[in-house]
Amino acid sequence: MTAEPAHIVDRAIDWQMRQADMDDQEWHAFVAWLEEDPAHARAFDAVALDMALLANHPELYPADPGVAPIEAPIVASPRRRVWAWAGGGVAVAAAACLTLVLVPAGGGPAPYAIETKPGQRQDIALNDGTRIELNGASRLLLDHNNPRIATLDSGEATFHVHHDAGAPFTVRSGAQVVQDVGTVFNVERDGKRLDVQVAEGSVLLQPQREAVALRAGAAATVHEDVGSIVLSKVDVAKVGAWRSGAITFTGEPFGRVASAVNRIDGVTLSIDASLSQRPFSGMVRLTGTAARDVPHLAALVGAEWHHDGERWSISPN
Repeated sequence: MTAEPAHIVDRAIDWQMRQADMDDQEWHAFVAWLEEDPAHARAFDAVALDMALLANHPELYPADPGVAPIEAPIVASPRRRVWAWAGGGVAVAAAACLTLVLVPAGGGPAPYAIETKPGQRQDIALNDGTRIELNGASRLLLDHNNPRIATLDSGEATFHVHHDAGAPFTVRSGAQVVQDVGTVFNVERDGKRLDVQVAEGSVLLQPQREAVALRAGAAATVHEDVGSIVLSKVDVAKVGAWRSGAITFTGEPFGRVASAVNRIDGVTLSIDASLSQRPFSGMVRLTGTAARDVPHLAALVGAEWHHDGERWSISPN
């Protein structure tokens, strides 16, 4: 399984088995152990990989009639404890500076909203040194009394968090919360879907009280409507690529392009139902001008575009 010393492997197994029941103090101890030595993270990765193999290929292991089989599809219920990289088959790496957890609201908040119109961007500098880049058609709530809390109601933002070990930065969105102690990550809220991508640092994802560790270069998509999560890899250079007008999709429904165009170009784009679920992969650099961008997108999928003077649409030929 691994070339790491036996005592490290034993400790990695112990952490893996305990994760479902650990409290906040134990999670912090787990994070400290991972960051203590690269061998710790390697050993945890190897343990996670073996568990994923056991879950997905039980025929490789002797059956135990007293133990129920483990199921761990790539798209899994958040209550499962074994996760695999979507499309890659590599177990999720372990280390944590970014945590997705359910956190009760604190007392005495003084929230205020920052909203951007479609096609409008806003850079926000907080007094704790954190910087937020807010995409168009987005709504972000901040707190006058606590600069370490933000709520992304809709849209997309890239967070450059200033490290403060005593006060983790918290981003709430829907039923999920992201706690970060010093890294760069992108959060996108689109209806019941939440996407988190990490460019720097590490991530601990814990929707609905279940946790999985990720490193920089990892992405997670939470589907709150069906209670599932998909994990995948991402090029760190493309995290928050919307800031340079780029949108990147890997097997995503083409219909999701409409939201990206609305945020960046500031226009309303509708996509015919027959095209909206078609898988789309690639990176498109938007110019900010719909008259250029919409025809280009239509050409990529062999479709037609239309403009009625106010709205744009893409439909099959």
